Amino acid sequence: MTAPHVISSRRRRVPSNGTRDPERTRRNLLDAAYREFAASGYHGASIERICRRAGVSKQILIHHFGSKANAHLAVLEAAYRASRAQDARLQVEDADPVEAMRNFVGAAFDHLRANRDFVSLLCDENVNKGHSIRRSKSLQDIYAPLIAGLDALLRRGEQAGVFRTGVDALQLYVSISGLCFFTFSNIYTLSAVFGRDLMTKEALAERRAHVVEFVLAGLGVPGHSAHPRTGGRS
Repeated sequence: MTAPHVISSRRRRVPSNGTRDPERTRRNLLDAAYREFAASGYHGASIERICRRAGVSKQILIHHFGSKANAHLAVLEAAYRASRAQDARLQVEDADPVEAMRNFVGAAFDHLRANRDFVSLLCDENVNKGHSIRRSKSLQDIYAPLIAGLDALLRRGEQAGVFRTGVDALQLYVSISGLCFFTFSNIYTLSAVFGRDLMTKEALAERRAHVVEFVLAGLGVPGHSAHPRTGGRS
């Protein structure tokens, strides 16, 4: 079975080798559409620019997606799937709960740091009140295992005596997302307000360490301190 395409807004298109390859064409279109929708928003995005970047005609895009709206939804779904690619680590039953949670939060932060276009894509979709994503029939299938895995991790932490009891997995996920996402969605205004460049490697490392330790402290991890590899402060 072919692995699902991991979408990227920065990857160069894969050139044709002279043979018909619908999957390659679709991958090129998704990557090109991701870049266009992230840069211009749904309403400002141009089908012509997407096709030019993908090296295909408008008719080819319509053949694969049917419409601009469907292409936008396909990009959103693929981008969400990419953001959840590391979640399988939650299912490792013998992993130390504290380290598993530390890794989960760190991976959430790192994905947004490496995929700023994902932040732009979601900001635009929220400006449009989730108009496209509401039509998705696959996102619940993507996120249901995530919440179940996070809940199992919380219960393992409870049983080990390292997490406080009664933490709701969905609420925790929303809180982790908020801590990570706000960093990048508002990084320019925050930098201006505080007169400090929060986009430097050092500033982002400090923020990452704080987010991880903040979540662990909220879970009541006994005697925890900043992990020495992060260089963060508790």
